[in-house]
Amino acid sequence: MKKLNFFLCFCVLTCVTFISCSKSDDGSVIIPGNESYWPFKTANTWKLYNDVEKDTNEIKIFHTVNFQGKDYFSFINQDDEVSYPLAVREENGIFKMYYAPTEQQDAEIGGGVITYINTTKAVNETWTENMTLTFKSSMGDGTLTYTHTGRILEKSNSESIYGRTYKDVIKTELIQKITNSLTNEITETKEVYWLSKGVGPIRVIFSGEDYSDTYSLIEYKLN
Repeated sequence: MKKLNFFLCFCVLTCVTFISCSKSDDGSVIIPGNESYWPFKTANTWKLYNDVEKDTNEIKIFHTVNFQGKDYFSFINQDDEVSYPLAVREENGIFKMYYAPTEQQDAEIGGGVITYINTTKAVNETWTENMTLTFKSSMGDGTLTYTHTGRILEKSNSESIYGRTYKDVIKTELIQKITNSLTNEITETKEVYWLSKGVGPIRVIFSGEDYSDTYSLIEYKLN
């Protein structure tokens, strides 16, 4: 998973200078700046580091994508070689992920919206949501059925990472399963996010069948 945007991984499955923000004098305690666990605004950026692989990974909001009159924030640069506008928006503590219609690997895939993170649930309360996308390909037509299962694993007053203490943190888990009706192939991944209110992701674990990568926040910029 080196050098790969976390959100770009979802596309794969379907087929700078940073300023650390703080209101404290020494920057060692990060105090919540607003009511969102993940502030969305164009150019907001989070830089995270993997101690094991000695690798950095960047989460950046490049622009917005409009779907059914609502703006979704895209973590994938549409001006780059990837043209798949995977994007997310928050609605009262519930984060929705938008998959736009796209063409990948000789297949035309439809679009839709599914819940990505739900911060309104109690600890260990599980939620599940399904989304079915149709596709046409040279091998035949079929569907991709997405099943998202998530829960809040923990809520804490603070978490310390690389000498900084972040306030009001929730730890969330998302298990994503994709079933291909044409090949009967099932792909499953899991993401675990530590989100600090007013800051966003401070630690992420992204894992699949044969990998598990942990990244922790080192720098971020909010606009």
